[in-house]
Amino acid sequence: MKNVFRVQSLIVKACIAVALLVPQLSNLALAAEEDNVKVETDQDSDILLIRISANHGHVAWSDILRALLRTGQLDDKTLKDKLPSGTLDLTLNSSRFVILGFNMMLGTDIDMRIVSSDESQDAAHVLVTIDQGRIRKKRRSLSKRIRDKLRNRIEEGSVGESFGLQLPNGWQRMDINETLVIVVHGYNSSSSRFQNLSDAFHEEKLTSGTYSYPDDQPITDSALRLSVELKELAAKYPKRTIALVTHSMGGLVSRAVVESPEFDPGNIIKLIMVAPPSHGSLLANFSYGLDILDHAFADSQRGDVSRLYAVVADGLNEAAVDLKPGSQFLRKLNARSRNPNIHYSIFLGTGGRLTQEHLENFRQQLKTAQRQSDVVELFTPHLDEVLADLEEVVKGKGDGVVAVKRGRLEGVKDTEVLNFTHLDALQDENQLVGNDLFEAVLTRLRR
Repeated sequence: MKNVFRVQSLIVKACIAVALLVPQLSNLALAAEEDNVKVETDQDSDILLIRISANHGHVAWSDILRALLRTGQLDDKTLKDKLPSGTLDLTLNSSRFVILGFNMMLGTDIDMRIVSSDESQDAAHVLVTIDQGRIRKKRRSLSKRIRDKLRNRIEEGSVGESFGLQLPNGWQRMDINETLVIVVHGYNSSSSRFQNLSDAFHEEKLTSGTYSYPDDQPITDSALRLSVELKELAAKYPKRTIALVTHSMGGLVSRAVVESPEFDPGNIIKLIMVAPPSHGSLLANFSYGLDILDHAFADSQRGDVSRLYAVVADGLNEAAVDLKPGSQFLRKLNARSRNPNIHYSIFLGTGGRLTQEHLENFRQQLKTAQRQSDVVELFTPHLDEVLADLEEVVKGKGDGVVAVKRGRLEGVKDTEVLNFTHLDALQDENQLVGNDLFEAVLTRLRR
């Protein structure tokens, strides 16, 4: 009996791990011979289905654990000899009470049930249903409550940078025929990093401001906030037109505004996107580690704020979920039509620092490490899949963060490919005036 409880405890812990891994789930193709575990993803309903086949009416506990490991894109083969033995007899009524106990502990978002068959015992199976959308929604709701509560306890201005539109003094007196330029930053960035760009626009006789937002919260939340502020501008200054100049994820935030009927303020006439991850970035798969590094070291641009607050205020890494290729956010956004009242421009960079040979060498080193360590082997299948297509970092194919092929957007003819890197694009004050990218952006603004 003690072993049974130990097995059940392991399964519950694995299920909880699945709930935490849900943002990383993707459509998996599992075609192994005589494999008792099948994983399917319904992208439309955001439901994950795991079918665990029975053998003479029995389902192995190890198969249940392997199924849960696979939902996190982990390779269960390395744990084959380390998983618990024993089976769950699907023909016993008591087994249904065992499953019922699991469901009570797992909550309503993860459901396990026995599917019986009148034809034969072997046709019976255990079906695990995971509602990824509901889990994601609950995580985001919880993180928002935590974020808001922490903000309320911190005095205004102590975080070093206020969120929202920041426009220059006297902008209201600008010529009514002049378009107001607003710079929108991207992921793990801030408006202060683009202040030099805004100042350079001023030097070119263009009135410019910035929009700042918690850059790691859900992209839709950032778009809603921008929409509200732009609608307020449109109400006060109905004849004022606006051009958005965006960097990286800022392009997605802005598109979520102008391509959504309920968000569109109607006063934007130009959307100039630099390095937009239109179809995501494979580097979002590594965002958690990047985010830890981003907040582990002092950054004067973030001001005097605790590391804990910095992580929570940025949204607990939620934007990275939206940035993954094939994410629910990107599927919905890219299914929309371009706004016919707006001129779109896209600039994509090819200044990646690595060559294809570098990536292949790294993949070989990874395979060597995989043979030497069970832990590495557990995580490498998904990592190798990412590395095989990581054009984001390859010179000539990406800018170091966004691949050219994932930056292009259907319906945008004004797309130009230039030699720049993602992290330097429009952010180095010594490389603005006379820079090809800066001059190309100016040309679009002056048309």
